[in-house]
Amino acid sequence: MKEMASNPMQKIALDKVVINMSVGESGEKLVKAEKLLKSITGQKPIKRRAKQTIQPFGIKKNEAIACKVTLRRDRAREFLKRCFNIQNRLFKSQFDTYGNFSFGVAEHTDFGIRYDPNVGIYGMDISVSLKRPGYRIKERKLQKKKLPQKQRINRADVFSFLVDEYGVELVEEIE
Repeated sequence: MKEMASNPMQKIALDKVVINMSVGESGEKLVKAEKLLKSITGQKPIKRRAKQTIQPFGIKKNEAIACKVTLRRDRAREFLKRCFNIQNRLFKSQFDTYGNFSFGVAEHTDFGIRYDPNVGIYGMDISVSLKRPGYRIKERKLQKKKLPQKQRINRADVFSFLVDEYGVELVEEIE
């Protein structure tokens, strides 16, 4: 473990944070969600379209039903700090085996935005991706290669990173 701390190629870094606000319908609700997401993140959201038609919910294929923002570098770090001030507890089931985790924020008012009855309450899903230096070899166009096992991130590495960096409390699933 001490070898990992001294090796700069083993340090874990934040790759990106994706914030998704799903509304389920286009129109006025989606416009309000986009404005909220822009005010929370400081970045213009893009619309997400439905992949298939779901008649019971009134969703048509290619209809805009959600919006999302991808944050990187300093904006992503600052946003995660704000999120973990709101919700400092994560379940271990929210993590996958590759260094990614997701959680939700139930209300946008938790970010310090006043409740407006005309807008309503919107929740959001936050997905976080972590990486180590050298991850580019699996994504580059020329000479694409597999990532060695020792360079991959496992759950234990992510747990220690979150506890050290953000002071997050990790909880076992309560049944």
